[in-house]
Amino acid sequence: MVDRLYRKKPFDSERERVEHLFMLYEKMTAPLATPDKPKRQRKAKKA
Repeated sequence: MVDRLYRKKPFDSERERVEHLFMLYEKMTAPLATPDKPKRQRKAKKA
């Protein structure tokens, strides 16, 4: 069964399966959600 790809113990309910899959998804996407450091702006050269 496909569920064995995610964990060895079978899920007791559809809700448990969905909660587990969302937890895995959040772990995978957490590094993508970190904000980038603000870029430093260069000072304009005086003419």
